[in-house]
Amino acid sequence: HRKASLKPTKSLHECSWFGGAQQPLQGGWERFTQQQDSIFPWKNDGDATYSQIMSASTQELQQDFKSDALLAWYDDHRRRLPWREEPSPWRVLVSELMLQQTQVRTVLPRYETFMELFPSPAAMAEAGEEAVLGAWAGLGYYRRARALFAISQRLVQDFSGEVPGDAKTLEQLPGVGAYTAGAVASIAFGQVVGLVDGNVERVLARFMGEGSPLRNAAGQRLLWNWANEFVDEERPGDHNQALMELGARVCRPVSPRCGECPLHGGCQGDDKWSEIPNLPKRPEVVPVVEENRYLLVDGSDHVAWRRRPETGLYSKMVDLPEEWTPGVDAILLGEALIERRLSHRLLRLKGRAFRVQSLPSGWESGPVDDFLHAGPPKAVALLFEELRTHSEVC
Repeated sequence: HRKASLKPTKSLHECSWFGGAQQPLQGGWERFTQQQDSIFPWKNDGDATYSQIMSASTQELQQDFKSDALLAWYDDHRRRLPWREEPSPWRVLVSELMLQQTQVRTVLPRYETFMELFPSPAAMAEAGEEAVLGAWAGLGYYRRARALFAISQRLVQDFSGEVPGDAKTLEQLPGVGAYTAGAVASIAFGQVVGLVDGNVERVLARFMGEGSPLRNAAGQRLLWNWANEFVDEERPGDHNQALMELGARVCRPVSPRCGECPLHGGCQGDDKWSEIPNLPKRPEVVPVVEENRYLLVDGSDHVAWRRRPETGLYSKMVDLPEEWTPGVDAILLGEALIERRLSHRLLRLKGRAFRVQSLPSGWESGPVDDFLHAGPPKAVALLFEELRTHSEVC
């Protein structure tokens, strides 16, 4: 039972000496390596230790992950994306911020226009945050746009307007975590560093047959260790993108295409894909937030709007009035209702359009195109279009 080819019957999390399945890993690997003599009494009898067995097993799996088959599959099947065709550091960094919690098909029609407006960190820093928010409108999760603007300022101030090429240095930038740092460092600079996102997490967990919970500290350490062990030293950026592409197109959450997978021969979890990865369930019931919006249109087809406060939901973005009392001269033109699922709540927006003789004082106003160009939140923009469809507005 000491052969390197032996596959352990339990995951590392399940072993009692490694912290147990019901409690978080607390110094597990360090504690394990310190206690090998008592755990494995044969350690000093000239035979293989468990560390050597696991190391040999990992090396064997590592060869599958670093095989030419994975990169060959990527070369044949990768999508031709603009940040891949021209992977300059700034372009890659912008793409990674855009793609966080947003699908590629949503980003694609917006990316090049955005890059034309902000071709460099200096151009973005000079344009200002309001311009960035306006250009970002419709992509959602606006905190990313604010982080990107803060990054541009930091790059200009501390890095002469250049993106640093080391993952650890990148993590010091506002809003940049280990995943984004690893992506930029490996793709744009060729640094040999792994990464873990949702797609890579799924590929790694299934390949290794790891059914233990992965969204705790122990699970994340395990995933990142694998990601860094398996990364290809000659083509780290392509390797990381191949894993992400594989997770998005083949190793899918539901109905994976295992027969098309270049790693299928070494995968330990292809027969239990519905159970792996072991992730917390998303709550079925979410709180509902109901809000009102008023589209006020005067005789010149000008509309009223304001810029939201610096804190709170949709901070600093333009928005329609939330409170307004119709006067005797106001004419109701139409109503609309939309719902948008946000991160942890359901937003229900009810809109009413009125024709008025004069717009309320203290609000910005202008043609409809000016309002839309300023970049309202996507939910408000969708409500606006519904109101235009169901009433004679603009």
